[in-house]
Amino acid sequence: MGKRGKRSRTPKAQRTANARQIQSSLIHLLEVTESKDSILAHSSAKQILSLSRKHRLSLPSKAKSLLCRKCEIPFVYGSNVRTRIKNGMKIVTCLSCQNIRRYVVK
Repeated sequence: MGKRGKRSRTPKAQRTANARQIQSSLIHLLEVTESKDSILAHSSAKQILSLSRKHRLSLPSKAKSLLCRKCEIPFVYGSNVRTRIKNGMKIVTCLSCQNIRRYVVK
């Protein structure tokens, strides 16, 4: 039988704090890994997104610039991402899935 309708033993605040801590460690791992270790970077990018969705956490601003939300791959500037600044907007294009994200430059 499954756990349908049963509560978790850990309180919600503690689960959220644990998820935030794991999220920050995965972001650090994504920042440190180089392009030569692409399997580790790809795995950590997928885990960051799935953890954020499961616990309903927003991605930190530094994580938004490190990975594509649509195809779940880490950005390697110069090979799979294009960045343009136009009319006060930072336009980031993923070259693998052609997804476009726009950020306001302050």
